[in-house]
Amino acid sequence: MSSQQDEFSGRTVVVTGASGGIGSVIAQAFRELTADVLLIDADPRVQETAECMGARWMVGDLRQPEVAREAINTAAEESGRLDVLVNAAGVQLRKDAIDVDEDEWQRLLDINLSAVYRLMRAAADPLSRVQGSIINITSMAAERVLPRIVPYGATKAALVQLSRGLAVELGPQGVRVNAVAPGYITTPMTQDNLAKPEVLGPIMTRLPLQRLGTPADVAEVVLFLASDAARYVTGAVVPVDGGYSLT
Repeated sequence: MSSQQDEFSGRTVVVTGASGGIGSVIAQAFRELTADVLLIDADPRVQETAECMGARWMVGDLRQPEVAREAINTAAEESGRLDVLVNAAGVQLRKDAIDVDEDEWQRLLDINLSAVYRLMRAAADPLSRVQGSIINITSMAAERVLPRIVPYGATKAALVQLSRGLAVELGPQGVRVNAVAPGYITTPMTQDNLAKPEVLGPIMTRLPLQRLGTPADVAEVVLFLASDAARYVTGAVVPVDGGYSLT
């Protein structure tokens, strides 16, 4: 059995939402296994993040339809191949659902769902040539009603169904599509809220593993799903939530 480093060396990986948080840690994990990684984010800081790990980078607003095709072409232009697409880009909005305005709703849809669909569509052909894989980062909010992030949860629930559907449609071409559903993970986007005692206290009472997750916890599962060890796994949604979804 080959090591993961042998497996990913020379492979081309695209990670979106990679300027920080979960996306950047996933990208770093692949780089440590000597994969050729392209980091994509609308935030210009993605350049610094990528340069620190010796990866390629692209600044692009995934709400723009043409960016998906450009990203996939850029990833494969040097190596001539694409092996893994990780869709980690996402935005959250904390507000009661009935107070979300049209622009806010559209932004959630555009980034959390439409952009992912376009990237998967653009990547399907190059991935099929090497029997590659797609891993989408969803959320436990796709399965549980979490107040004040209901529209966010709705976009992630749709992404789960899209992932499962593409797993069926792309399976005959050898492309695997899986999803990872993080729970309470400490990231720059969540750390301020999770630091509040009134927020953290109730969470901890329902966490069987009694700790918050880290981006590295998510990255390890992504590596597994992208690896040959998961060669017969497709259409799965893997919770990385410390058991929270069980309580």
